[in-house]
Amino acid sequence: MTKPSDQQLAANYMGAVAHLLGGAPGRHQEFIEKVELILSGNEPHALQLLQFTGSVRATGRPVIWIHHTEEAPQVPLIGLVAPAGDQVYTIENCMLWSTPNGRTTRLVPDNFKMGAFEFDADLRLNHLPTAPARSLQAGRTGIVRAYRRLLQLEQEQLARGDVFALPQLAKAA
Repeated sequence: MTKPSDQQLAANYMGAVAHLLGGAPGRHQEFIEKVELILSGNEPHALQLLQFTGSVRATGRPVIWIHHTEEAPQVPLIGLVAPAGDQVYTIENCMLWSTPNGRTTRLVPDNFKMGAFEFDADLRLNHLPTAPARSLQAGRTGIVRAYRRLLQLEQEQLARGDVFALPQLAKAA
């Protein structure tokens, strides 16, 4: 078995994220068409955040960016730029949180005061006014469950030899 390229690992990671947030396998391409998913080595700077906001206003597609730090490479840091009526939310720090049955995973802003974001069956991102927990401590079990599930999905894909296509823009990067 040959070692997957870095680009293939990134594409498969996107597949695991799409499965986790979309709630089902096999929707990677549809997820990528409806969500701008960005994997990056760094946290976006202010100009990039403004560009993401402009993109969301123009397309209505939310932007989710994921990056990893050297201090904790196994835990992805997640940001979200999402449409909200006439406004656009820019949230630099979100966490994954999964329901006890693992069927639904939400993006929760780390202050737990802005509610949560969840994809529906049509992969539309919806803002929920209430977070699934009142604090990081109260939400810890659901957070750990979500990150473990993401790792499990990624490992299962690698074991099966799944191959996901990178979005067109990612290929050029």
